[in-house]
Amino acid sequence: MKEKLFAFWLCNLQGIGNRKIDRLLEYFGSPEAVFFGKESHFAQIQNLNQKDRERLAGPHSLGELEKQYENAHRQGISFVYREEEGYPQRLKQLEDMPYGIFYKGRLPLQEVPCVAVVGARNASYEGRQLADKFGYELAENGIQVVSGMARGIDIAAQRGAMKAACGRTYGVMGTGIDICYPGEHIESYMLMQENGGVISEFPLKSPALPFHFPMRNRIISGLSDGILVIEAGKGSGSLITAEIGLEQGREIFVVPGNLMNPKYEGGNELLKNGAALVTKVQDILDGLGLFYDCDVIERKKKINVMLETTEKIVYASLSLEPVHISQIAQKTGLELSSAVETLFSLQGKQLVQTVGNNYFAIKL
Repeated sequence: MKEKLFAFWLCNLQGIGNRKIDRLLEYFGSPEAVFFGKESHFAQIQNLNQKDRERLAGPHSLGELEKQYENAHRQGISFVYREEEGYPQRLKQLEDMPYGIFYKGRLPLQEVPCVAVVGARNASYEGRQLADKFGYELAENGIQVVSGMARGIDIAAQRGAMKAACGRTYGVMGTGIDICYPGEHIESYMLMQENGGVISEFPLKSPALPFHFPMRNRIISGLSDGILVIEAGKGSGSLITAEIGLEQGREIFVVPGNLMNPKYEGGNELLKNGAALVTKVQDILDGLGLFYDCDVIERKKKINVMLETTEKIVYASLSLEPVHISQIAQKTGLELSSAVETLFSLQGKQLVQTVGNNYFAIKL
Protein backbone atom coordinates (compact mmCIF):
# COMPACT_ATOMS: atom_id res chain seq x y z
CA MET A 1 0.00 0.00 0.00
CA LYS A 2 2.84 2.44 0.79
CA GLU A 3 4.30 2.05 -2.69
CA LYS A 4 0.89 3.00 -4.12
CA LEU A 5 0.79 6.08 -1.86
CA PHE A 6 4.14 7.26 -3.20
CA ALA A 7 3.04 6.59 -6.79
CA PHE A 8 -0.12 8.63 -6.08
CA TRP A 9 2.06 11.49 -4.81
CA LEU A 10 4.36 11.35 -7.84
CA CYS A 11 1.45 11.44 -10.32
CA ASN A 12 -0.10 14.38 -8.45
CA LEU A 13 2.87 16.71 -8.94
CA GLN A 14 2.15 19.48 -11.44
CA GLY A 15 4.66 19.64 -14.28
CA ILE A 16 6.06 16.14 -13.67
CA GLY A 17 4.91 14.13 -16.68
CA ASN A 18 5.53 10.53 -17.69
CA ARG A 19 8.97 11.08 -19.21
CA LYS A 20 10.22 12.84 -16.11
CA ILE A 21 8.70 10.13 -13.92
CA ASP A 22 10.51 7.46 -15.95
CA ARG A 23 13.83 9.31 -15.50
CA LEU A 24 13.21 9.66 -11.76
CA LEU A 25 12.41 5.97 -11.38
CA GLU A 26 15.46 5.03 -13.44
CA TYR A 27 17.63 7.05 -11.06
CA PHE A 28 15.94 6.31 -7.71
CA GLY A 29 14.45 2.85 -8.34
CA SER A 30 11.05 3.44 -6.71
CA PRO A 31 8.45 6.17 -5.99
CA GLU A 32 9.28 5.89 -2.28
CA ALA A 33 12.94 6.69 -2.93
CA VAL A 34 11.87 9.69 -5.04
CA PHE A 35 9.64 10.91 -2.18
CA PHE A 36 12.57 10.92 0.24
CA GLY A 37 15.07 12.23 -2.33
CA LYS A 38 17.14 15.40 -1.81
CA GLU A 39 17.33 18.40 -4.12
CA SER A 40 21.00 17.63 -4.72
CA HIS A 41 19.92 14.26 -6.16
CA PHE A 42 17.26 15.85 -8.37
CA ALA A 43 19.86 18.28 -9.74
CA GLN A 44 21.63 15.31 -11.34
CA ILE A 45 18.61 14.31 -13.44
CA GLN A 46 18.31 15.77 -16.94
CA ASN A 47 15.37 17.95 -18.00
CA LEU A 48 14.22 18.77 -14.47
CA ASN A 49 13.94 22.54 -14.08
CA GLN A 50 14.17 24.50 -10.83
CA LYS A 51 10.40 24.35 -10.22
CA ASP A 52 10.42 20.58 -10.76
CA ARG A 53 13.22 20.14 -8.23
CA GLU A 54 11.41 22.31 -5.69
CA ARG A 55 8.17 20.35 -6.08
CA LEU A 56 9.98 17.04 -5.74
CA ALA A 57 12.10 18.08 -2.75
CA GLY A 58 9.16 19.22 -0.69
CA PRO A 59 8.48 20.03 2.01
CA HIS A 60 6.16 17.03 2.37
CA SER A 61 5.49 14.32 4.92
CA LEU A 62 4.05 10.83 4.86
CA GLY A 63 1.26 11.95 7.19
CA GLU A 64 0.19 14.72 4.81
CA LEU A 65 0.33 12.31 1.88
CA GLU A 66 -1.92 9.80 3.68
CA LYS A 67 -4.44 12.59 4.34
CA GLN A 68 -4.40 13.60 0.65
CA TYR A 69 -4.99 10.00 -0.40
CA GLU A 70 -7.84 9.54 2.10
CA ASN A 71 -9.43 12.81 1.00
CA ALA A 72 -9.33 11.69 -2.64
CA HIS A 73 -10.90 8.37 -1.65
CA ARG A 74 -13.72 10.21 0.15
CA GLN A 75 -14.39 12.09 -3.10
CA GLY A 76 -14.81 8.76 -4.89
CA ILE A 77 -11.43 9.04 -6.61
CA SER A 78 -9.47 5.82 -7.21
CA PHE A 79 -5.89 5.50 -8.43
CA VAL A 80 -3.96 2.74 -10.17
CA TYR A 81 -0.36 2.71 -11.39
CA ARG A 82 1.33 0.54 -13.95
CA GLU A 83 2.93 -1.96 -11.58
CA GLU A 84 -0.50 -2.92 -10.25
CA GLU A 85 -2.63 -5.80 -11.53
CA GLY A 86 -5.63 -3.51 -12.06
CA TYR A 87 -3.83 -1.23 -14.53
CA PRO A 88 -5.59 -1.42 -17.95
CA GLN A 89 -3.80 -3.97 -20.12
CA ARG A 90 -4.68 -2.10 -23.32
CA LEU A 91 -2.71 0.94 -22.10
CA LYS A 92 0.36 -1.21 -21.52
CA GLN A 93 0.66 -1.46 -25.31
CA LEU A 94 1.46 2.27 -25.46
CA GLU A 95 5.10 3.35 -25.62
CA ASP A 96 4.23 6.40 -23.54
CA MET A 97 1.67 4.78 -21.25
CA PRO A 98 0.82 6.94 -18.23
CA TYR A 99 2.57 5.89 -15.04
CA GLY A 100 -0.67 6.25 -13.13
CA ILE A 101 -4.31 7.07 -13.79
CA PHE A 102 -7.03 8.53 -11.62
CA TYR A 103 -10.63 7.45 -12.09
CA LYS A 104 -14.12 7.68 -10.65
CA GLY A 105 -16.49 4.76 -11.14
CA ARG A 106 -14.81 1.85 -12.92
CA LEU A 107 -12.11 1.24 -15.50
CA PRO A 108 -13.00 -0.46 -18.82
CA LEU A 109 -13.15 -4.24 -18.60
CA GLN A 110 -10.29 -5.92 -20.45
CA GLU A 111 -12.38 -8.86 -21.63
CA VAL A 112 -15.18 -6.71 -23.10
CA PRO A 113 -14.72 -5.02 -26.53
CA CYS A 114 -14.28 -1.25 -26.46
CA VAL A 115 -14.91 1.34 -29.20
CA ALA A 116 -14.00 5.03 -29.13
CA VAL A 117 -16.41 7.48 -30.77
CA VAL A 118 -14.89 10.83 -31.75
CA GLY A 119 -15.79 13.79 -33.95
CA ALA A 120 -16.44 17.50 -34.21
CA ARG A 121 -17.17 19.69 -31.19
CA ASN A 122 -19.31 22.01 -33.32
CA ALA A 123 -21.19 19.06 -34.77
CA SER A 124 -24.35 19.40 -36.82
CA TYR A 125 -27.71 18.18 -35.54
CA GLU A 126 -27.42 15.24 -37.94
CA GLY A 127 -23.96 14.38 -36.60
CA ARG A 128 -25.13 14.46 -32.99
CA GLN A 129 -28.09 12.22 -33.86
CA LEU A 130 -25.76 9.74 -35.57
CA ALA A 131 -23.41 9.75 -32.57
CA ASP A 132 -26.32 9.14 -30.19
CA LYS A 133 -27.56 6.26 -32.36
CA PHE A 134 -24.15 4.60 -32.69
CA GLY A 135 -23.39 5.08 -28.99
CA TYR A 136 -26.70 3.49 -28.01
CA GLU A 137 -26.45 0.56 -30.43
CA LEU A 138 -22.83 -0.18 -29.54
CA ALA A 139 -23.78 -0.30 -25.85
CA GLU A 140 -26.87 -2.42 -26.60
CA ASN A 141 -24.52 -4.90 -28.24
CA GLY A 142 -22.39 -5.06 -25.10
CA ILE A 143 -19.60 -2.82 -26.44
CA GLN A 144 -17.96 -0.35 -24.06
CA VAL A 145 -17.96 3.21 -25.46
CA VAL A 146 -15.02 5.56 -24.84
CA SER A 147 -14.81 9.25 -25.69
CA GLY A 148 -13.52 12.59 -24.44
CA MET A 149 -16.69 14.12 -22.94
CA ALA A 150 -16.28 17.12 -25.27
CA ARG A 151 -19.19 19.03 -26.75
CA GLY A 152 -20.70 17.69 -29.96
CA ILE A 153 -20.02 14.13 -31.12
CA ASP A 154 -18.23 12.93 -27.95
CA ILE A 155 -20.96 13.68 -25.44
CA ALA A 156 -23.77 12.70 -27.85
CA ALA A 157 -22.25 9.22 -28.27
CA GLN A 158 -21.73 8.83 -24.53
CA ARG A 159 -25.27 9.94 -23.70
CA GLY A 160 -26.53 7.48 -26.29
CA ALA A 161 -24.56 4.69 -24.63
CA MET A 162 -26.03 5.56 -21.24
CA LYS A 163 -29.54 5.02 -22.61
CA ALA A 164 -28.79 1.32 -23.13
CA ALA A 165 -29.85 -1.16 -20.44
CA CYS A 166 -26.34 -1.82 -19.18
CA GLY A 167 -24.48 0.78 -21.21
CA ARG A 168 -20.90 1.29 -20.12
CA THR A 169 -19.22 4.49 -21.26
CA TYR A 170 -15.96 6.06 -20.14
CA GLY A 171 -15.00 9.72 -20.37
CA VAL A 172 -11.28 10.40 -20.75
CA MET A 173 -10.62 13.89 -19.44
CA GLY A 174 -8.16 16.65 -20.30
CA THR A 175 -8.35 17.97 -16.74
CA GLY A 176 -7.85 16.57 -13.27
CA ILE A 177 -10.41 13.89 -12.43
CA ASP A 178 -12.03 16.23 -9.89
CA ILE A 179 -12.86 18.89 -12.52
CA CYS A 180 -15.76 18.38 -14.93
CA TYR A 181 -14.94 20.03 -18.25
CA PRO A 182 -16.95 21.42 -19.88
CA GLY A 183 -18.99 22.31 -16.81
CA GLU A 184 -22.37 21.90 -18.52
CA HIS A 185 -21.69 18.15 -18.79
CA ILE A 186 -21.75 17.65 -15.01
CA GLU A 187 -24.89 15.48 -15.11
CA SER A 188 -23.32 13.14 -17.68
CA TYR A 189 -20.04 13.18 -15.71
CA MET A 190 -21.95 11.88 -12.67
CA LEU A 191 -24.10 9.36 -14.57
CA MET A 192 -21.09 7.82 -16.34
CA GLN A 193 -19.73 6.73 -12.98
CA GLU A 194 -22.71 4.45 -12.31
CA ASN A 195 -21.98 1.79 -14.96
CA GLY A 196 -18.75 3.12 -16.48
CA GLY A 197 -16.39 5.82 -15.30
CA VAL A 198 -14.33 8.94 -15.91
CA ILE A 199 -10.55 8.73 -16.30
CA SER A 200 -7.60 11.14 -16.19
CA GLU A 201 -3.81 10.91 -16.09
CA PHE A 202 -3.46 14.52 -14.92
CA PRO A 203 -2.90 15.63 -11.30
CA LEU A 204 -5.96 16.56 -9.25
CA LYS A 205 -7.14 20.15 -9.77
CA SER A 206 -5.41 20.34 -13.19
CA PRO A 207 -7.25 22.87 -15.40
CA ALA A 208 -8.11 22.33 -19.07
CA LEU A 209 -4.84 23.25 -20.82
CA PRO A 210 -4.45 23.04 -24.62
CA PHE A 211 -1.61 20.49 -24.55
CA HIS A 212 -3.64 18.14 -22.34
CA PHE A 213 -6.05 17.20 -25.12
CA PRO A 214 -3.62 15.56 -27.59
CA MET A 215 -2.27 13.61 -24.61
CA ARG A 216 -5.80 12.59 -23.68
CA ASN A 217 -6.43 11.42 -27.25
CA ARG A 218 -3.77 8.71 -27.02
CA ILE A 219 -5.57 7.34 -23.92
CA ILE A 220 -8.91 7.32 -25.76
CA SER A 221 -7.43 5.31 -28.63
CA GLY A 222 -5.27 3.22 -26.30
CA LEU A 223 -8.29 1.98 -24.33
CA SER A 224 -10.16 1.02 -27.51
CA ASP A 225 -10.16 -1.87 -29.96
CA GLY A 226 -11.53 0.40 -32.68
CA ILE A 227 -12.20 4.11 -33.31
CA LEU A 228 -15.36 5.45 -34.95
CA VAL A 229 -15.05 8.91 -36.53
CA ILE A 230 -18.21 10.96 -37.13
CA GLU A 231 -17.94 14.46 -38.64
CA ALA A 232 -14.24 15.34 -38.59
CA GLY A 233 -13.12 18.36 -40.57
CA LYS A 234 -9.62 18.89 -41.91
CA GLY A 235 -7.26 19.46 -38.97
CA SER A 236 -9.79 18.11 -36.45
CA GLY A 237 -8.47 16.74 -33.15
CA SER A 238 -10.44 13.59 -33.95
CA LEU A 239 -8.02 12.92 -36.80
CA ILE A 240 -5.17 13.00 -34.28
CA THR A 241 -6.98 10.32 -32.28
CA ALA A 242 -7.46 8.25 -35.46
CA GLU A 243 -3.80 8.67 -36.49
CA ILE A 244 -2.64 7.65 -33.01
CA GLY A 245 -5.02 4.69 -33.23
CA LEU A 246 -3.48 3.60 -36.53
CA GLU A 247 -0.02 3.72 -34.95
CA GLN A 248 -1.37 1.62 -32.08
CA GLY A 249 -2.83 -0.94 -34.49
CA ARG A 250 -6.47 -0.05 -33.84
CA GLU A 251 -9.26 -0.47 -36.40
CA ILE A 252 -10.50 2.86 -37.81
CA PHE A 253 -14.15 3.25 -38.83
CA VAL A 254 -15.67 6.31 -40.51
CA VAL A 255 -19.25 7.40 -41.17
CA PRO A 256 -19.09 8.92 -44.69
CA GLY A 257 -20.45 12.39 -45.38
CA ASN A 258 -21.35 14.93 -48.03
CA LEU A 259 -18.30 15.79 -50.15
CA MET A 260 -19.41 19.44 -50.19
CA ASN A 261 -19.56 19.65 -46.38
CA PRO A 262 -16.20 20.63 -44.77
CA LYS A 263 -17.25 18.88 -41.54
CA TYR A 264 -16.70 15.54 -43.30
CA GLU A 265 -13.47 16.42 -45.11
CA GLY A 266 -11.14 14.77 -42.59
CA GLY A 267 -13.27 11.64 -42.27
CA ASN A 268 -13.56 11.23 -46.03
CA GLU A 269 -9.77 11.56 -46.28
CA LEU A 270 -9.43 8.69 -43.79
CA LEU A 271 -11.70 6.60 -46.01
CA LYS A 272 -9.45 7.33 -49.01
CA ASN A 273 -6.50 6.09 -46.96
CA GLY A 274 -8.09 2.76 -46.07
CA ALA A 275 -10.36 3.32 -43.06
CA ALA A 276 -13.49 1.14 -42.98
CA LEU A 277 -16.71 2.77 -44.17
CA VAL A 278 -19.63 2.17 -41.80
CA THR A 279 -23.33 2.91 -42.09
CA LYS A 280 -24.53 0.74 -39.21
CA VAL A 281 -23.21 -0.80 -35.99
CA GLN A 282 -23.06 -4.27 -37.55
CA ASP A 283 -20.26 -2.96 -39.81
CA ILE A 284 -18.19 -2.21 -36.70
CA LEU A 285 -18.93 -5.59 -35.12
CA ASP A 286 -17.90 -7.31 -38.35
CA GLY A 287 -14.74 -5.19 -38.58
CA LEU A 288 -13.73 -6.19 -35.06
CA GLY A 289 -14.53 -9.86 -35.71
CA LEU A 290 -17.36 -9.92 -33.18
CA PHE A 291 -20.44 -12.11 -33.51
CA TYR A 292 -23.76 -11.14 -31.99
CA ASP A 293 -27.07 -12.90 -32.56
CA CYS A 294 -29.54 -10.28 -33.86
CA ASP A 295 -32.54 -12.27 -32.58
CA VAL A 296 -31.07 -12.29 -29.08
CA ILE A 297 -30.40 -8.54 -29.22
CA GLU A 298 -34.00 -7.79 -30.29
CA ARG A 299 -35.33 -10.12 -27.60
CA LYS A 300 -33.21 -8.32 -24.98
CA LYS A 301 -34.61 -4.95 -26.03
CA LYS A 302 -38.21 -6.15 -25.59
CA ILE A 303 -37.62 -7.98 -22.31
CA ASN A 304 -35.62 -5.13 -20.71
CA VAL A 305 -38.82 -3.06 -20.54
CA MET A 306 -40.36 -5.42 -17.97
CA LEU A 307 -37.31 -6.05 -15.76
CA GLU A 308 -36.08 -4.40 -12.57
CA THR A 309 -32.82 -2.40 -12.75
CA THR A 310 -30.53 -5.15 -11.39
CA GLU A 311 -32.26 -7.77 -13.55
CA LYS A 312 -31.66 -5.59 -16.64
CA ILE A 313 -27.95 -5.31 -15.81
CA VAL A 314 -27.52 -9.08 -15.36
CA TYR A 315 -29.68 -10.02 -18.35
CA ALA A 316 -27.78 -7.58 -20.60
CA SER A 317 -24.51 -9.34 -19.65
CA LEU A 318 -25.74 -12.75 -20.86
CA SER A 319 -25.90 -14.41 -24.27
CA LEU A 320 -26.60 -17.85 -25.73
CA GLU A 321 -23.01 -18.78 -24.81
CA PRO A 322 -22.84 -20.07 -21.19
CA VAL A 323 -21.05 -17.72 -18.77
CA HIS A 324 -19.70 -18.62 -15.32
CA ILE A 325 -21.27 -16.86 -12.33
CA SER A 326 -17.94 -15.26 -11.34
CA GLN A 327 -17.63 -13.67 -14.80
CA ILE A 328 -21.21 -12.39 -14.60
CA ALA A 329 -20.45 -10.73 -11.25
CA GLN A 330 -17.29 -9.17 -12.69
CA LYS A 331 -18.97 -7.92 -15.88
CA THR A 332 -21.91 -6.37 -14.02
CA GLY A 333 -19.96 -5.02 -11.04
CA LEU A 334 -22.39 -6.75 -8.64
CA GLU A 335 -21.49 -8.66 -5.50
CA LEU A 336 -21.49 -12.42 -6.13
CA SER A 337 -24.46 -12.94 -3.78
CA SER A 338 -26.48 -10.24 -5.55
CA ALA A 339 -25.67 -11.70 -8.98
CA VAL A 340 -26.78 -15.18 -7.83
CA GLU A 341 -30.02 -13.82 -6.36
CA THR A 342 -30.79 -11.93 -9.58
CA LEU A 343 -30.05 -14.97 -11.75
CA PHE A 344 -32.47 -17.06 -9.69
CA SER A 345 -35.09 -14.33 -10.20
CA LEU A 346 -34.50 -14.40 -13.97
CA GLN A 347 -34.71 -18.21 -13.93
CA GLY A 348 -38.09 -17.92 -12.21
CA LYS A 349 -39.24 -15.72 -15.09
CA GLN A 350 -38.05 -18.37 -17.59
CA LEU A 351 -35.50 -15.97 -19.10
CA VAL A 352 -32.27 -17.67 -17.98
CA GLN A 353 -31.16 -21.29 -17.74
CA THR A 354 -28.31 -23.05 -15.95
CA VAL A 355 -25.85 -24.89 -18.18
CA GLY A 356 -23.59 -27.13 -16.15
CA ASN A 357 -22.08 -26.12 -12.82
CA ASN A 358 -22.57 -22.38 -12.13
CA TYR A 359 -22.84 -21.50 -15.84
CA PHE A 360 -25.79 -19.46 -17.10
CA ALA A 361 -27.18 -18.54 -20.53
CA ILE A 362 -30.23 -16.84 -22.05
CA LYS A 363 -33.21 -19.14 -22.43
CA LEU A 364 -35.06 -18.79 -25.75
